[in-house]
Amino acid sequence: MEFDRRVQIRVRKPGTDKRSFGSGYLIAPRLVLTAAHVLDRMNDAGGNPLTVSQPDAGGQEFPAIVCWHPADETVDAALIEISGGHGWQTPESLSDLLTRPPQRFGLIIGARPHPITLTGFPRMQKDPDDGRRLDEQLTGHIVPGSGSLAGRYEISSSDPTFPAAPPPGSEGSRWSGISGAALLGDDVPGGDMLCGVVGRDRQADSGTRLTATTAARLLADDTFRAAVAQHTGWEPVLEPVEAAGLLTPAAAGRDLNSPAALLRADAEVVAFHGRDSELSDLRTWCQEGPPTLAVRVLTGPGGQGKTRLARHLTNLLSHHGWVAGHLRPDLTDYDTPPDFTPLTTALPLLVVVDYAETRPRLLRRLISHLHYSRHRVRLLLLARSDGEWRTDPLNAASAVRSLLAAAPVTALAPLIPRSRPTQDRRIAFTSAAHGLACLLPRISTVPAHDWTALAAALHPPDDLSDSRYDNALTLQLTALVTLLQHGPKPTDTPPGTPAEEILLQHEGRFWEDSARAPAFKLNLPTTTLAAAVAAAALTGAASKDEAAHVISTIPDLPADKAVRTAAWLARLYPAEPDRYWGSLQPDRIAEYHASRTLTHGSILLPALLATAAPGQQAQLITILARAAIAHYNAGRTNDSEQVLRTMDTALDTAPLAHQAIQTTAAALPYPSRVICPLAIRLTTTLAHTNQELAAANPAARQPELARSLSNLGNRLSEAGCRDEALTATEEAVKIYRRLADSSPAAYEPELAASLSNLSVDLSQAGRRSEAVTVVEEAVEIRRRLTADSPAAYEPELAASLSNLGNRLSEAGRRDEALTATEEAVKIYRQLATDNPAAYEPELAASLSNLGIRLPEAGRRSEALTAEQQAVEIRRRLAAANPAAYEPDLARSLSNLGNRLSEAGRRDEALTATEEAVKIYRQLATDNPAAAAYKPDLARSLSNLGADLTEAGHRTEARAATEEAVKIYRQLAADNPAAHKPELAASLSNLGNRLSRAGHRGEALTVVKEATEIYRQLAADNPAAYGPDLARLLQFLAPLLAVEGDPSGALGATGEAVELYRSHIATMPSALPPLHPVLNLQTKLLEALRREEEIEEVRRWFRENPLPPDSHS
Repeated sequence: MEFDRRVQIRVRKPGTDKRSFGSGYLIAPRLVLTAAHVLDRMNDAGGNPLTVSQPDAGGQEFPAIVCWHPADETVDAALIEISGGHGWQTPESLSDLLTRPPQRFGLIIGARPHPITLTGFPRMQKDPDDGRRLDEQLTGHIVPGSGSLAGRYEISSSDPTFPAAPPPGSEGSRWSGISGAALLGDDVPGGDMLCGVVGRDRQADSGTRLTATTAARLLADDTFRAAVAQHTGWEPVLEPVEAAGLLTPAAAGRDLNSPAALLRADAEVVAFHGRDSELSDLRTWCQEGPPTLAVRVLTGPGGQGKTRLARHLTNLLSHHGWVAGHLRPDLTDYDTPPDFTPLTTALPLLVVVDYAETRPRLLRRLISHLHYSRHRVRLLLLARSDGEWRTDPLNAASAVRSLLAAAPVTALAPLIPRSRPTQDRRIAFTSAAHGLACLLPRISTVPAHDWTALAAALHPPDDLSDSRYDNALTLQLTALVTLLQHGPKPTDTPPGTPAEEILLQHEGRFWEDSARAPAFKLNLPTTTLAAAVAAAALTGAASKDEAAHVISTIPDLPADKAVRTAAWLARLYPAEPDRYWGSLQPDRIAEYHASRTLTHGSILLPALLATAAPGQQAQLITILARAAIAHYNAGRTNDSEQVLRTMDTALDTAPLAHQAIQTTAAALPYPSRVICPLAIRLTTTLAHTNQELAAANPAARQPELARSLSNLGNRLSEAGCRDEALTATEEAVKIYRRLADSSPAAYEPELAASLSNLSVDLSQAGRRSEAVTVVEEAVEIRRRLTADSPAAYEPELAASLSNLGNRLSEAGRRDEALTATEEAVKIYRQLATDNPAAYEPELAASLSNLGIRLPEAGRRSEALTAEQQAVEIRRRLAAANPAAYEPDLARSLSNLGNRLSEAGRRDEALTATEEAVKIYRQLATDNPAAAAYKPDLARSLSNLGADLTEAGHRTEARAATEEAVKIYRQLAADNPAAHKPELAASLSNLGNRLSRAGHRGEALTVVKEATEIYRQLAADNPAAYGPDLARLLQFLAPLLAVEGDPSGALGATGEAVELYRSHIATMPSALPPLHPVLNLQTKLLEALRREEEIEEVRRWFRENPLPPDSHS
């Protein structure tokens, strides 16, 4: 309660000099909220019929006008504007409207009584001597179930009162005059919430009973909200009173003390725009569907606009009867679990959880509580990426696990996609510059300047069509830095300096100025101040003691200045409740600064890790991992590698706590080859620890061990460590089988996932028959699960079907492979139609697989279309996140080269394959210790050799193919079962290159070697390798003939013909190549004058013509 906002209202009545009296409360410097009935029968004829006075200002009255009166007569409230030019003094508590909203508005959401306070000027406090109205503060409570049907609150109080007789001939009660007093919720963290405005006294038999119009009814009126926004500069938002301790304030304070603060999402300096489609989709999700708990995930890189979109959504819904808010970001897995009871409500509820990936256990506790609601509840989770934090059960109840498993995951698209005209980005840049310029004067370290004029004259960058401006923060950051650099005090930076670096140089002036303040007098070099800021961002601090431990690790910081430095940081970046200091914001700027400070040697990471609590350790590793990915995606690969090397070295001497490893491993994105070594290190440690724990307590720890082994297998497979991946995944499957036998409902989903992963590992180990069996089991389980819960398991079914298609193809079961792949594409198409950002990556993968399957069925035109679609999607994804999607793009480009070559479009094929080789070569260079990209590089080199040959570049073709053979020889030596097929194929290609160059003797040697390998493979699996052997025999035959071995050549053609004929029924694509081999066989038979066999071949030609669109 701000006492300096209480006012007295006097209204002249018609036909009399008497005036009625009421109370009021200032919600803006000149805007008073009161009860509408106080203004009843006001005489508007001449004079000042309506006046406002402050009770402690000597009785001076100020004229006022009514600026809002509700159309609904049941809403007993009004807004009065105090007229200007009469000497009105703004109360101190309303002197600052720029940094924080003047008033919060609250809603009682539960069924329990809630304490309130109100202050006004009732008749019983009228001074009998001089007639002054004195103040009365009433403490009472609201019982939400009383008066709710009338849309009002009823305030009950047992505070003692005394009688006050009304004047002769008038009605009223002792409480007359209290009408219009503001009803304020007690014990609300973050400031008073105005819950309503007092209406009438119900004249209870004992105690006090007053009515009040709720704030919810006020804010439901668009005109009311517009009037408040006009007078305050802040859009009023309704917030749940009981849950205020769990949720962040709807309008965070704009404590704009540094340039970087202008970019915070909660500062909302740049006006919200766009996102109409996303808002519509989210509102539909909230308002439709069953009135139960539903969960949804929104992902995107830092600065994409997730938090800003969610804030806009909660504000909109709060105006339409919803309880909506954001869970406090300082509530973590490492704190005492909060009591979520204050969120219990019968009203529709939306809770947003930002940083969901960093607090998976708290998230599960929240879902456990919300799950019991019998009303509409929506939980929106914001995260950098999807991953183990969502999919791992983490010992949660089955219902919680199912809700998270079924949660749709949407990757937030760019605010202004590159497909839109560049002018749209120019407009957004100019708008951002204007919004930032309006508030730059508020920052003390920024020199005085006409910033708005500069913003109007500012020219947007010429490269706004670049993919980095897909990110909303990047565009706004560029606008801010451009303003600062064109202002009176730019920093001296060379061309090409990242915008983050430039902003931090301006931010450094703020650090220096504040550190010199009399309260601190630190007199420290800027590098030391920067190190302190970085350490605070990396670890946070829940208490003064934690802060002291962090500060003690900073090099060159004198011990006698440690306490003052910690206090300086706490003042520099104010903390959330229950935290000692906050952090440099936005997150992306903090991540950049922390990582650069680390790599420059200004932070001793081993010391910082050693002194950090588990929660601080998890935060530190997560931030640096994000920074490494951001550096890589921005093209700063050296910075990325240096961050990861520094972390790796530090972890050798300062191991993480078990809980920190759990949290961090779950938060790391997958896939992401950039942080793959870090992920393997963490998941390996986690698996080893879980093995020890499971040995001591198998019943309790076996599920966690299986999860960590399965996750380890995924990470190892991503890194190309295939033997180790197979071992880990086989062990995970073994445990999950036991668990699923005793509890199918709980563990069959995890068993299916690990089986699907195992099939990939078995295939890469060359155990292809087992791979088929395993993935067929996974598909069978997921079909059953999908039948019961399509929303939860259809995406997983599609993934297993795509996997099945690959495994069946390897086994030579091509018709079945095509059927499975087409079904996967069909499911993913529908999923991507409903949610493109979430499912386009999987759709692209299945389309690429389909592009491989279709030519085997002779459907080359469809195959080319499918592969082109895959490349188009993956190119977009890789532009936004190369760390995650570059390998996929290279794979599809390599496949596209093959499809274009089959279509006779040689130049385009060469271009696609060259791009694939370029990407794979860089990936192999960046990951020299891992074998992950060597097979892909070899495969694309082999394809490149073919395309170069067709283009007439025979020397380059031979070099590319020989390089492919060299890589495959090495791979096959290490793992014959997995890589002998590729070695044989590359030898065949090399033979082709050599033959075309006229080196037939060398060609014959390598083709014979390839033939022997294919004979061995086809003996074990004729369906898979018979067609390859036939093609190679077809190539071998003319080489033998030229080298003077016609009988050998004829034998080769005969064997090839039999192989092709045996596969035509199941593989129509075998028919076109059969024709040329029969032609060759005919020529050899003619040379040997074997007429009867010649006629038999010709008769077959007549009966089996080639289809019109075939390419023989």
